[in-house]
Amino acid sequence: MRHVSSFDFGLTGFAERFHQDWRHDGSAEDLLATLLGPETDPRVVWELRCDAMSMRSGLTGEEIETLWVAGTGGTFWFGPDGVWQSGPGWLDTIVDRCDRWLRIHGAPEPEPEAGPQLADRVAAEITSMTASVPERLDPGHVVADALLRCVRVSPDLAFRWSLRIARERGWPLERSQYERLVALGEQFQYGEFIVSDAKHLTE
Repeated sequence: MRHVSSFDFGLTGFAERFHQDWRHDGSAEDLLATLLGPETDPRVVWELRCDAMSMRSGLTGEEIETLWVAGTGGTFWFGPDGVWQSGPGWLDTIVDRCDRWLRIHGAPEPEPEAGPQLADRVAAEITSMTASVPERLDPGHVVADALLRCVRVSPDLAFRWSLRIARERGWPLERSQYERLVALGEQFQYGEFIVSDAKHLTE
């Protein structure tokens, strides 16, 4: 289930669609519907659902919103004037749409979650990655704290969020840090570009 694409997948892969000009492609639900097309690989839908369920069941509303807003570069925010009323509500919508799709098209054979034994390594790398982040790039360290909380829920998802957010916010990486991230990505059996897309942060 980790080899559908060489690129990011699940909730973090979906977050990538909310780039600066995403509204030209329709509403948030339109982007979700596009992802959940009739020809979509069932494994893609399953990964998205699993990620959304993990966050919904294991994180607070504030933590969910913190990671999603940071991971979409601030183009998708919550509240009365936001794209969606709340983070938990958005994840509920994603899970509901995935469940509908899977009932119609069929679900893949479930596999064990990747890398629960890597939780300590993921937490250590997130701590290392965020330790030197200037206050202006993570005011109050709320993103760093949410990432570490996410490790308890899913080390795999927390690691992918850390990579996505580092790219979105321009968090600098030391060469040695990047090499450790590459090795960790290999442990998770990620596709070619999930970690390497962050290589420019070492320059």
